[in-house]
Amino acid sequence: AVIDYAARNREHLLFNIFKMGQRAITRGSEDTWTPAPSRVNALTANDPEAWATLRKPELRDPRGYIIPADQADFPTAIKFINALREVNVTVHRARAAFDVGGKKYAAGSFVVMTAQAFRPHVIDMFEPQDHPNVIPYPGAPPTPPYDNAGWTLAFQMGVQFDRVLEPFSGPFEKVTEWNVKPAATDAPSASGGIVLDLRQNDSYLAINRFQKTGKRRVAAQGPTFGGQRVIVDGSGSVPDDLRSFGLTLGRSGIVGGGTTLRAPRIGLWDQYGGSMPSGWTRWILEQFEFPFSRVFAPELDAGNLNAKYDALIFVNGAIPGVAGAGGGGRGGGRGGASTSATAGRPAQAQPEIPAEYRSHVGRMTAEATIPKLRAFVDAGGTLIAIGSSAENIVRHLNLPLDDHLVEDGKPLPRAKYFVPGSVLTAAVDTRHPAAAGMAERAHFFFDNSPVFKVRGADPSVRVIARFDTATPLKSGWAWGQTYLEGGVVAADVQVGKGRVYLYGPEILHRAQPHGTFKLLFNALLASGGGQAR
Repeated sequence: AVIDYAARNREHLLFNIFKMGQRAITRGSEDTWTPAPSRVNALTANDPEAWATLRKPELRDPRGYIIPADQADFPTAIKFINALREVNVTVHRARAAFDVGGKKYAAGSFVVMTAQAFRPHVIDMFEPQDHPNVIPYPGAPPTPPYDNAGWTLAFQMGVQFDRVLEPFSGPFEKVTEWNVKPAATDAPSASGGIVLDLRQNDSYLAINRFQKTGKRRVAAQGPTFGGQRVIVDGSGSVPDDLRSFGLTLGRSGIVGGGTTLRAPRIGLWDQYGGSMPSGWTRWILEQFEFPFSRVFAPELDAGNLNAKYDALIFVNGAIPGVAGAGGGGRGGGRGGASTSATAGRPAQAQPEIPAEYRSHVGRMTAEATIPKLRAFVDAGGTLIAIGSSAENIVRHLNLPLDDHLVEDGKPLPRAKYFVPGSVLTAAVDTRHPAAAGMAERAHFFFDNSPVFKVRGADPSVRVIARFDTATPLKSGWAWGQTYLEGGVVAADVQVGKGRVYLYGPEILHRAQPHGTFKLLFNALLASGGGQAR
């Protein structure tokens, strides 16, 4: 039916597509304003002067965006450019240094003009989404969005860019590649180890390459993992594959010293039938070449986990809830259910399941699995819990954190607080090893995610990131966002000889928020332990 409709109306459809593109180019070539719902809601209906403020010059839509080549993690910015090129967005690159609005930009910087047919998508990728408050009747709470409300990719990926409101030009050439490669780099020709900058995500890929070959020692600078630099011993040339990453490389000036970083033994929770969050996490680990194995409930229930793993990753929906703790709210009680059609049946009694998958069948339970996880952490293991798994493991292990989003001892009702998938900003303690390489503020993808508060001043808890403002919304929709102020979104807890990392927001959501990948990567590197030298 669709093909028949397209064939009968081909000229009409093609002309409409042409007009859409033409209008987009026109809007990007002149001053235009897009009234944001939040600005409109703030106006007084009968005040014409107030309405005129919607057309202030500083509120114009940008004529273009500049992505500077000298930002800390330019290789990730190039990945963002490739995401635009994959949908045929026109991108230009500077052949030489240039100046716009009194600011200088280096050669190699990227420029995305809005005077193009795909202008709506360009705006979507750079500008905040601003969902309106739809109030069905006076005094009623707003009708929330049915799905994600904010997703600005430049924010999620941590890309630095400048909005340019005036027409501009420069020594720009059109990018024709579909997959832009970073310019090859090399370390200075001096003695000493190669210095990797952890502000760049692909430095973790380089670390994993070096650890895989085992030919060069990878070391942290201090007695433990942390900071912004990792040193790879060896004064020889930089391998070609590493040069192709486009990383900012340096030389340490010394050989030896520091703490050797051992490649961690990683287990990623999965379940029979699959888990989308686990699948995305698996893809991320593969892209950055972290060695890992998938681990299923029967293996967890068997115990002796420290013999196989240094770190276990539990994504949203993995760890089951505590009985009577509630479910269907902000993640309370969610997670792998303790019963299923096959959970109570031994593997050999399930002939309908292929033999190679029978060891995957089963669900985590509070009775059989949680004691094994506690023993794993007590003995020095690292447990990383994301989303609902973070909330549930706090309850199972009775960790010294509580729900921040409560009022009079009860969870906030939806009429007072609701944040569907949106991008929120939080303050990051860059002194914490898990935040190595991160900036002092980060954009988190947040979907009614758990938010914690530390119980008293417990010394076993170290806060990694928290909401430090009453208005953390960056892109999307957040009803009652003032309740978030002071809430902890990331922390780690000392349990026995090990650590539990708690990440409330979706730090890996669909492999989009590159800006928060480091929270996982750093926890994994730290879990491998090391030996001072």
